[in-house]
Amino acid sequence: MTTIRLVPLAEEHEHALLETMRDPDVLRFTRTPDPMPAGWVHEYVERFRTEDRGGWAILDGEEFVGYAVTGPIDRDGLEVELGYAVSPWARGRGIATETLRQLTQWAFDEGMKRVVAMISVDNPASSRVARKAGYTFEGVLRSMHHRGDLREDLESWSILPGELPAPHPPS
Repeated sequence: MTTIRLVPLAEEHEHALLETMRDPDVLRFTRTPDPMPAGWVHEYVERFRTEDRGGWAILDGEEFVGYAVTGPIDRDGLEVELGYAVSPWARGRGIATETLRQLTQWAFDEGMKRVVAMISVDNPASSRVARKAGYTFEGVLRSMHHRGDLREDLESWSILPGELPAPHPPS
């Protein structure tokens, strides 16, 4: 088990973030534009410095191993959608599950009453992450807008307060 921490996305993470976002799987399963316009990563990081969104670098020690973000935070309805991407050089180490667990705890600490992960039906690895993190599969939403003109079927996973499993101690 790896010990990771989430720190606010900052300019210092932009190079590693760009390398992660260029990965074919990250491009396929996120809204990252391809090709990516010049300066887009900097604008992306800046987007998460507002009250209605959150963005974090995932660090293992001092190594950048991915990123985690929220969709718009509904502070009236107490709901938020969470997302994460693990860098290709860091996969297979349990980082995604621990990231989603920590991000979910953050959402509950912020007072959220419903937390959602929307996952492509073509991404079974991410579905396993949601299940391991305590999320419940709710069903498939057909032809959801993804990016540009692309529409795809997305699995809806959710978790409510009291359902988050306790963290596993590092081994």
